[in-house]
Amino acid sequence: MPAKRPQRLTLKLLLAVMAALIFALSYYLGNRYGRPLMTDLQIWIFPQPQSIEDFTLEDKNGAPFGPKAFRHHWNFLMAGDLEDSGCRELLRLYVFAWNRLAQNRQLQQQTRVVFLQTTSMSTPDMKQVIEFFNPAFTALRGEEKMLKRLTRPMGLPESDSLPSSCNMEKSVVALINPDGFLVALFTGLTDPAVIAHDQQFFN
Repeated sequence: MPAKRPQRLTLKLLLAVMAALIFALSYYLGNRYGRPLMTDLQIWIFPQPQSIEDFTLEDKNGAPFGPKAFRHHWNFLMAGDLEDSGCRELLRLYVFAWNRLAQNRQLQQQTRVVFLQTTSMSTPDMKQVIEFFNPAFTALRGEEKMLKRLTRPMGLPESDSLPSSCNMEKSVVALINPDGFLVALFTGLTDPAVIAHDQQFFN
């Protein structure tokens, strides 16, 4: 009988070590893949999701695009001119952010940029430029009054004309959720890792 005590102690010790390892692994994974805390965020979140005013624009394929077209996607909404170097730099930033979502493949496939083309550009040219950055992204064109129905809730300065350029450090990019509501603003963010991290707060 006494000979069995060392075996029991060894078994208990092994179980204790395994439990400690499982706890440490769970803690690591929880911190690596867990939902970000509110205090970790650099975005501005609306206290309540904001509805989008009704509008009708044309997308990169020449199809009508209204509020319902935002649904079933996470939409990064930005405005400017696709021929502007600053806007192209902003688009590259969000390509890098989109790439950062690769660890969550479902979220990545559900995420896109919706670019508001605020100056004159043909639909084929708009399609060619936006798909150069990512075929999953889309761009919209149309009447100024319709475009302003989207730029106003983004908090862009009220003026007689729509923005035609982009400044990375002063950029405003809206996040519209898969239900079609405006939920947050990404303002002046220049780190794609931060953008991808903050988007995951909502998932």
